[in-house]
Amino acid sequence: MVTAIRPKNDFVKERENSGRTRQLYFGDNLGILRQMPSNYVALCCTDPPFNSGRNYNIFLGAMAQETAFKDIWQYDDTAMETRADVANRAADQEDGYIAAERYLSGFDVMFDSPTSGKDASLRAYLTFMAPRIVEIQRVLKEDGSFYLHCDPNASHYLKGLCDVVFGRKQFRNEIVWCYGSPGKPKRHFPRKHDVILFYAKDENNIFNPKDVLVPHTRIDRRTVQEGWRREKPKSFDDALEAELLQGKMPFDWEKDIAPAYKSSREYLGYPTQKPRALYERFIKASSNEGDIVLDPFGGCGTTIDAAETLKRGWIGIDLTVLALEPIQERMFKRHHLNAFTDYPIKGYPVNMEEVRAMLAQGENSQRYKDFEQWAVTRLGLKPTRYVGDGGIDGIGTRLAWNADKLKETELKSVAEVKSGQISVGVVRAFRTSLRDAEATIGILIGINPISAGVKQEMQKEGTYTHNGQEYPRLQYWQITDRYFENPASIALDLKLAWKPEPINQFEAHVADTQQDFLDK
Repeated sequence: MVTAIRPKNDFVKERENSGRTRQLYFGDNLGILRQMPSNYVALCCTDPPFNSGRNYNIFLGAMAQETAFKDIWQYDDTAMETRADVANRAADQEDGYIAAERYLSGFDVMFDSPTSGKDASLRAYLTFMAPRIVEIQRVLKEDGSFYLHCDPNASHYLKGLCDVVFGRKQFRNEIVWCYGSPGKPKRHFPRKHDVILFYAKDENNIFNPKDVLVPHTRIDRRTVQEGWRREKPKSFDDALEAELLQGKMPFDWEKDIAPAYKSSREYLGYPTQKPRALYERFIKASSNEGDIVLDPFGGCGTTIDAAETLKRGWIGIDLTVLALEPIQERMFKRHHLNAFTDYPIKGYPVNMEEVRAMLAQGENSQRYKDFEQWAVTRLGLKPTRYVGDGGIDGIGTRLAWNADKLKETELKSVAEVKSGQISVGVVRAFRTSLRDAEATIGILIGINPISAGVKQEMQKEGTYTHNGQEYPRLQYWQITDRYFENPASIALDLKLAWKPEPINQFEAHVADTQQDFLDK
C-alpha cells in the first residue's frame, strides 16, 4: 500500500508558531482534510449529517450546503464523481481507499446499485462519508481516537464502513445517547437516541477513565455497599468511602446529559445542535491538555467550544457561512477569542483580493456560491436556495419599532449578488423579483461601481417611509476594501431602517469551571 506524501504545510507551521492550535476553515472538509499531514491530531469528534431524510428548513444555500442541512441525499453527478475518485485512489493503492472501495462495492451488490429512492439516498450518503472517514483515519495520531455521531438511519452502515477503514479490532464502543422528550408515533416506538461510534487508530489509544467519572446515585451506593460487604475488606468504611468519593465510569449508554433544548442558554437555533457536556466527556476521555481536537463538520461549534474549554487545541471545518458566524460569536463570548486575531478562518474572504479569487471561479463554482452566502449574511439576511430562487440570493424579515403604531412592524428585505457590471437590465429584473417577493427593500450587491444611468433606474422604484424618514426601496452595496478595514462602513453605503440582529449571547467561560448551559 502507498501512503500519500504530504509536505510540511500551513497546519504544521501554524502549530509551531503559535503553541496551541486554533484553526477554523471555511470550505469542503474533504479537500481540507487532504491537505493535513498524517498522524497530526489526537482526536476527531464530529457530528455529520445523519441521512435522516429530514428537511431542517433553515440554512439554505448552494447545492452542497443545501444537501448538508436538508440532510436529503441523491445519487447524482457529484456522488458518481466521488465514487470514481475513491475507485481511482484504491487502484493507486492509497491507504484506506482500498477498504472503502470494497465496502462501497459491497453495498452496490447488496442493493443492486440503486439510483433512486431510499437505497440510492443511503448509497450517496455512504459515498460522501467514505473518503472523509479514510482521511480522518490518516490524520489521527497512532494513539488517536474517532467519535462519529450518527443515528439509527445509517449508524449500522457507518459502523461497517469504519470497521473496514479502521479495522474491527479498533472498535471500542457503540455509545447510545438517550434523550427523553414527548413522542407518540403510530407505528413504532418513539425514537429517542443517537449513536456515537468510538474507534481507535491503534491498540494503545489514549483513554483517561478517571477524568470522566460521574457521581454515584443512591442505587449505585447501595450496590457498592453490598459488594464491599460480601468481600469483607479489613477497612470496610475507608474502602467504601474511597469508592463512593471517586465516582463511577459512565456506561456506553448516556442518559445523564440533556439535549440543547430551545429553553436552555446553550441553544443557538442550529437544527442539529448537540450539548457541549456530551462532547466534553469524549474529549476528556480520549485526549490530553494541549492535544489537537478535529471537527470536520463544525456546525455551530460545540466540539471546538468544548476543546477550548478543556485547554485543547482545535481545528474546525464547515461548508457554510451560517455555521461560521455563530462559531465566531460563541468563541468570543465564551472564551474572548477574536476571529482573524486569535485564530484564522482559512477560505473566508478578508480582503478584495480573496473576493475576486472566489468570483473568478465562475457562477457554477462552489467558491462563487460561498461568496454569495457570505455577502448576503453581511446584511443579516439568510441565503436562499441556489436553484429556483428567482434571482434572489438572500432574504430576511426584520422587526423595527414603529413610532406611529407603538409596536414593532416587519420590514422584508431581499438581496441579489452580481459579480459583473450592474446594468439597467439587471436592475429591472431585480425590481421584478423585489415586487414578486412583496419585499419592502431590495439590495443589489457587487464589486464594481455603477453608472449614473443605473442609479437613475434604481431611483424609479421610489422610497418607503419609516418613523417619518424616507428610505430608498432599491439600493446598491459595492463591496470594497473599506468594508474589510471597517465593517461598520456598511451603514454609510446603505440607508436602512434596520440592522442585523445579534447572534445568541453566551456567558464567558471561567477557567477550570464548567458552565451549566443545560439549565432551563
